[in-house]
Amino acid sequence: MNIQDLKYFYRLVEDQNFTKVAGYFKVSQPTITLAVKRMENEFQTKLVERNHAHNELRITDSGKQLYHHVGPILNEWRLAHQEINAMNQQKIRFGMSPTISSYFFPSVANQLLKTGLLNHLYTYEAGSREVLRSIVGGDVDIGLVGSVVPLIHDQLVTERLKIVRFKIVVSPSSPLAKRKSVSFQEVSAFPFVVLNRHFANPVAFEQIARHAGVAPNIIYRSSNIDTLKRIVSRGTAISFIADLSILPGDPIVAIPLSDREQPLLTVMLVYRKTLELSERIRQFIEIVREYKQTGRTE
Repeated sequence: MNIQDLKYFYRLVEDQNFTKVAGYFKVSQPTITLAVKRMENEFQTKLVERNHAHNELRITDSGKQLYHHVGPILNEWRLAHQEINAMNQQKIRFGMSPTISSYFFPSVANQLLKTGLLNHLYTYEAGSREVLRSIVGGDVDIGLVGSVVPLIHDQLVTERLKIVRFKIVVSPSSPLAKRKSVSFQEVSAFPFVVLNRHFANPVAFEQIARHAGVAPNIIYRSSNIDTLKRIVSRGTAISFIADLSILPGDPIVAIPLSDREQPLLTVMLVYRKTLELSERIRQFIEIVREYKQTGRTE
C-alpha cells in the first residue's frame, strides 16, 4: 500500500465509480481495482463491494471508517510537500489583511531589509478570514490576522500581539466630524459602507449593532479598505473600521464610540503547529513580535 493507493481509494469513495476514478487519474480501471485489493489485504477486511449485475458499488462500514482517516492523511502529505518546497526555496510565506499590512510594513520593513529577510518574503494579502484559511490549507505559513472572537484551532499556534478598538469614520464635512464621541445607536441612522465577509470587521459590526438594538442600512460592502475610505471622504456614507486601519493623511475623521459594550479586534500571529521553525523563520517571528512594541496599543 502507498500514498497513491490512498488517493485512489479516497476518490473512489467520493465518486462511487471505478471508471470515473480511473479517468480522473488517467490510469486503467484494473489499476484502481488492484489498489483497493492491496488496501483490503492491509486491513484484512472488505472495503468495497461491487454488484456487477446492477453496476452498483457499496462502501462497507470498514471502508467508510478508513475514508475518515484517509482525508487527514492526504492533507498532511500535501502540507508536507508545500512546507518542504517553501523551505527548499528559502521562502517565508506570510499572509495578512490589507488593513494590517498598511500599518505593519512601515514598522518592520527596515528591519527585514537589514537582516536580509525581505528578499525571502512571499506575501499574500487578503481579509483575515481568507488568510486564516490559507494558513490552515498550507498556502501560507505565517500570518497576522485580526479576530473579534476567540480563535481556537487544534492545528494552529496563536499569539496575541495587540488589542485594537473600532471607530466610526466620517467625512470632514459630516455633521458628526466635530464630535468627541458617538454612540452606535445615534449613528445608525446614517448609511454605512463596510468591509465584506472576508474580513473580521463585519463580525464586529454585527455585534455592536445587536448590542445597540439597531439594524443599520449598509449600502455597499467592499474588499478594499482604501475604496471604503474614499467613499466615506466624499460624504456618501460613514463606516466602522479598526483603529489601526486609520492612517495619517487619510481624508476622514475618526470618532471613538461611547458604547459600554463594544467589540475589540485582537491582532494575532498565527502559524501551523507542524511548521518547522528554522532559524530564518524564528528570526522573522521575532521581528513580527517587535511590531507589538512599535505599534499603537489600545
